[in-house]
Amino acid sequence: MLMRKMLFVLGMLIFLGQSLHAQERTITGKVISSDNAPVAGATVSVRSSSGKGESVAASADGTYRVRVPNTGSYTLIISAVGYDNLEVPSSAVGAGSTYTATLKGNAKGLNEVVVVGYGTAKKKDLTGAVATVSLTNSDQTPVLGATQLLEGTVAGVQVTQYNSQPGAAFSVRIRGTNSISYSSDPLYVLDGYAGADLTGLNATDIQSIDILKDASAAAIYGSRGANGVVLITTKKGVAGKPAVSFDMYTGEQQVARRLKMMNGTQFATYLNQIATFNNTAKPYTDAQIAKIGAGTDWQKAIYRTAPMSNYFINVSGGSDNNHYYLSANYFDQQGVLINTGYKRGTVRFNMDSKISDKVRAGINSAVTYAWTARSDVNSNGGSTSGTILNALRFNPALPIRDSAGNFTFQDGPLPYTDQMGNPVAQATQNTDRQYDIRTLLNAFVEYEIIPGLRLRSTIGGELYNGREEIFKPTTSYLAPAGQAQVNTNNNYNYLNENTITFDKTMGIHAINVVAGWTYQLWKNKSANASATSLSSNAYGTDNLSVGSASSVTSNTNKNNLASGLMRVNYRLMDKYIFTFNMRADGSSRFGVNKKWGYFPSGAFAWRASDEKFIQNISAISELKVRLSYGLTGNQEIPDYLSLPQYSTNTYYLDGARVVGISPNNIANADLAWEQTASTDAGIDLGLFNNTLQFTGDYYNKKTTKLLYTVSLPSTSGFTTMIQNIGAVRNQGFEFAITSTNINKKGLRWTTTVNFSRNLNKILSLGSVPYQYTGNVSTSLFPSGGQASAILKVGQPFGSFYGYKFLGIWQSADEIAKSGTKQAVKPGDPHYADLNADGQVNASDRMIIGHALPKFTAGFSSDLRVGAFNLYVLIQGVYGDNILNENKIEMENGTTGDNKFAYVATDSWVPGAVNNNRLPIVTSTVRRGLGVTSDIMEDGSYARLKTVTLSYDVPLPKLTGGVFKKATVYITGQNLLTLTHYSGYDPEVNSYGNSNGNYSSLNTDYNPYPNVRSYMAGIKLGF
Repeated sequence: MLMRKMLFVLGMLIFLGQSLHAQERTITGKVISSDNAPVAGATVSVRSSSGKGESVAASADGTYRVRVPNTGSYTLIISAVGYDNLEVPSSAVGAGSTYTATLKGNAKGLNEVVVVGYGTAKKKDLTGAVATVSLTNSDQTPVLGATQLLEGTVAGVQVTQYNSQPGAAFSVRIRGTNSISYSSDPLYVLDGYAGADLTGLNATDIQSIDILKDASAAAIYGSRGANGVVLITTKKGVAGKPAVSFDMYTGEQQVARRLKMMNGTQFATYLNQIATFNNTAKPYTDAQIAKIGAGTDWQKAIYRTAPMSNYFINVSGGSDNNHYYLSANYFDQQGVLINTGYKRGTVRFNMDSKISDKVRAGINSAVTYAWTARSDVNSNGGSTSGTILNALRFNPALPIRDSAGNFTFQDGPLPYTDQMGNPVAQATQNTDRQYDIRTLLNAFVEYEIIPGLRLRSTIGGELYNGREEIFKPTTSYLAPAGQAQVNTNNNYNYLNENTITFDKTMGIHAINVVAGWTYQLWKNKSANASATSLSSNAYGTDNLSVGSASSVTSNTNKNNLASGLMRVNYRLMDKYIFTFNMRADGSSRFGVNKKWGYFPSGAFAWRASDEKFIQNISAISELKVRLSYGLTGNQEIPDYLSLPQYSTNTYYLDGARVVGISPNNIANADLAWEQTASTDAGIDLGLFNNTLQFTGDYYNKKTTKLLYTVSLPSTSGFTTMIQNIGAVRNQGFEFAITSTNINKKGLRWTTTVNFSRNLNKILSLGSVPYQYTGNVSTSLFPSGGQASAILKVGQPFGSFYGYKFLGIWQSADEIAKSGTKQAVKPGDPHYADLNADGQVNASDRMIIGHALPKFTAGFSSDLRVGAFNLYVLIQGVYGDNILNENKIEMENGTTGDNKFAYVATDSWVPGAVNNNRLPIVTSTVRRGLGVTSDIMEDGSYARLKTVTLSYDVPLPKLTGGVFKKATVYITGQNLLTLTHYSGYDPEVNSYGNSNGNYSSLNTDYNPYPNVRSYMAGIKLGF
């Protein structure tokens, strides 16, 4: 039925297109550069006395086909990025039906306009470190979120998806980690709306992405600019006839890798081995083991090949005075873990109008509805079991269901195994559903007071309503009494900005000044209700009163930010460029003595290629040197930390219930922003007519006034307090090289490589030389109680801290000669006694690894041959370590749970040769000690991230121009990962990117694994 409707619509469009031909004629031709190379994607528009006409894009070989009026005059307007615009009057075209247009290069995009804070600038006039993300292949490269477009494509930007559960967000770091306690995420500005939520943003709606990396560029955002700023502009309509675009893709996903666990026969044999070591009866006879066979593959039972599809349509157009853009998107991703998935629907409407010669107005708006089905997986590093962890641990000798059709659960053979719930039952019976509605509306009015002087005012709001429903029936092993819980969250975010811009060129002088005042308000309201001991499963979460025990909480938070800003850009002879920024921020989050912060920056750029002595060097097409310094801040802390807080306490006095109030904290009137002072020196170089382009930067960032929880003497009545202490430095260099290797008729090949090296060092922690940090699972380290990492002056953030593994104790004689006082036996792991006191305890810990990589890199290749295009993206990380907590559980944890297959052959046994890798299977030393170096692994990897092959179907020619574009493509993502890491994927962290977890990095305790996907799609333009 759907196919019939589509064919009917196509037929009607063809019929209408043919009927229009009677009033118009067709011009065909080619757009070429001055060296006769085709200019693919050049825009050819028609302007006539009756208004705007058709607008088309040149194909891969530069050819175009456009309709012009049969009578009257018209003008062809031809444009392309990197070239000067060309206007061709109808008299130059003549009465013929063909015209070849030659475009003159303008230094390969130097006149391209990029978005900067509160305005735009030509690329050649930039003084700061601003990167523009190439979106050339984005419409044929399916992504799960807008921030994924940054992955592997921009120097100095690291994008990580720690948890691949459908709907999960990405973590983005620009030039390292600045804060040791709070968020280091960049500020996102969507169509001028600062702090916008990108969760519902469809990548196909994006027109451009620009990244402000240094203080010169980001200081205009003041207390929110320290972590960098990502400026995203969505598509707008253009003058001309309505243009319709339809995109869709569909495909499937698979778990990229599965772990090799013991099968049923191996696990039964392993349990018999445990019994032999413990001198107890064997749980299985040889005959029973022979019947078990491979048993159940529990990973296969919980994972599936999951479909994913996306549908997108937009209509855009307008007149000389009014432009509109309307789009709708539906995205459906089922999870590779059973009973998980994500669905999202988005409608976007953008419009701008020229009301008069002096007044413009417009709106940018979007509404998104999302539905998420989550699974009980370890997405916050917790101590409780998750579906994936239990699938690895569960007895493979048991079937999924018993002979009566009921789910099995692990309750034997006792006492050799733990009691554990069936992971398939856990995934299918327990539900966690999230329902979200997001609305963003931002409107502007702009008034030109006099030529070159404009006043602009914007007002907007972002609303979020979320509801989470968690249900575990009484039949669930995890909650035998049942559990129902409802969580609601409502966020309100309002923004008003008022700016005035002066732009004037006076001979060799040019000046651009922006000044303004902004105000933003955030309010969050949440409520949580739960019930246990359910009398019925029939209601799910719809009637919590069926529970005999319940809990209800509610909360409201509010904060606001008032700001004044100014930027001055001065250009002398278009060669010497100066920029000055200043922003003053006043925030309710900070102490009464530190309400306002001031963030200045300055930058200078020299366009050396405009000097005569450089112009004499034919190889140099473009050369610009940049230098900048400035201050930015970070205010992303919870509300009310500077204020006294109180809690209620209930007690009984003379038999009567009394509610009292007691203080929770010590107020800090001097609590202030984290402040980052940043220096950047950069160079932009183009060689050989810009066929080879290089951008390189060295930066040095020092963040002071770090917000951290410090210990207090017990005499104060409190144990901790939030203060501004310490400092951290991020310094490094980054570069990107783009090369046009081949550019001739029917063949074009460009490649880009980017490289980033960041060195992080803690400079001060106030009055203490170190501080323990980093969470660990209390289920793995029940007696250790030790942190996973250390903050230490002179060391980088994310330094793992634990015990150094030296091997396995081989004999009682070796133990005796060592002089150790530790209660160990042959087969136990041997850890370094650093202070030589004969004991291995907390004083023997050392730095055993680093979570931050030594460098990151990306490589992309874009090859076009005729109508075919092949795009390849490779990205990688080198030099980081991962704390693989799974090794505690599946190498040497609880003896009654399943283990990695190699444990059967690599564990220590008496008298074996080369027996120095794993301890004896009954050893408890590792687990009882804490974090150790033998569960640290190299997290380096190189990943074939994306491969896309597309073909431009010649429908525009076949349909006489009814179709403006027709492209089909196939895409594979995460196709190959080269790594030594033994877990599911080296891009991992079980601790989420949220408050309380920012110092817990690169820890693997089975979050949702990464996926490999294969998709096919089509893109049509009318």
